Amino acid sequence: MSAYSTGLELILNAAEGVLQVVVTDDEKPLCSQQWHRADRATEILAPALENLCAALDIKPNSFRRMACVRGPGSFTGIRLVLATAAALRRTGNAQVAGLDYMQALATTAVLRSQLLFGSTIWVLTHARRNLVHCQSFLSYGPMIPAQAQAPVDLCTPQEALERILASRTAPLPAGVPEGSRIVWVCGSGLERNAAVFSPLDLMRPSPDGTQRQPDGGAPVTTLDELTIPDINALCLLARHGDYADADIEPLYVRPCDAVENLPQLAPRLGLTGEEATTTLEQILQRPPTSDI
Repeated sequence: MSAYSTGLELILNAAEGVLQVVVTDDEKPLCSQQWHRADRATEILAPALENLCAALDIKPNSFRRMACVRGPGSFTGIRLVLATAAALRRTGNAQVAGLDYMQALATTAVLRSQLLFGSTIWVLTHARRNLVHCQSFLSYGPMIPAQAQAPVDLCTPQEALERILASRTAPLPAGVPEGSRIVWVCGSGLERNAAVFSPLDLMRPSPDGTQRQPDGGAPVTTLDELTIPDINALCLLARHGDYADADIEPLYVRPCDAVENLPQLAPRLGLTGEEATTTLEQILQRPPTSDI
C-alpha cells in the first residue's frame, strides 16, 4: 500500500447467479475472482478470502473499506456477503458501504456501451415466477454510476414491459437533444421472460443509433447477455460508496418464501399457522441482548 493510498478495499457480490470478490488498493484492482456456483457460495467465500489474502500477503483486518452488494436478489447470497463484512468489520477498522445490484447492472450497461448522458437503462432481474425486480436508470456517462430514476419495484414482466414502452415517449432530461436517446434493457428478468419482452425486438435502433421509431418513441436495445455486473462497474460503485462504521442493511424487496409459506409449514412444528406467525412477529421485534 502506497503512502497516499485510500487503503485496501474488499468488494463482495453474491446477489444473483455468481459470487464475485474484488480487492483494490488506492482504488486500483489487485485481484478479482468470480465463481458461477451461487449454490456453493457459502462454502467458497471464506476459504477464497483466506487464500486471496495469503496470495496478496495481506491480513483480513487490513481492509480499510468494504463494499458489499446488498440486493435485491438471493436472500442467501445477500446474507452471506453482509454477514462476512460484518464479521470482518469487527476484526479491524474497516468502514462499509452497501451497493445496489440493480445499479451495478445499469452501470455495467453504461460502461460496456459507453453510454452518454441521457440514455435510459431499464434493469429487470428475476424475483420469482412471473415477478421481476424493475428499476429505471439514467446514464450520466461512463465516468459516473448510472443514477436511479425511481425506487426498485416488484412487478410482473407484462407490467415491466408497459413501463418500458411508456418510457420511450417520456420527456427527455434537460440538455438531451431530441431524438438522440435510446432505451436500453438488461438483466436476468429479460432473459427469463423472453417471450413477454419479444415486442422490444421490433424497436431496435437504426444503424446510426439515432432514428426514432414510426410511433415517435425512442428505439430500444436489449442486452440479453447482461445478467451479472462487470468487475469494473462494481469498482466504480465502490469508489462512490457511502462508507460508515455500521453494518449494511439488506435490500430484499420481495417477500421471503418461508414467511409466506409459514402457515403451511407450521403443522410440522406442532403449531397452527396463527401461532407460528405470532411467534415470528415476537422474535422479529425482540430487542438485541448484545452489541454484536
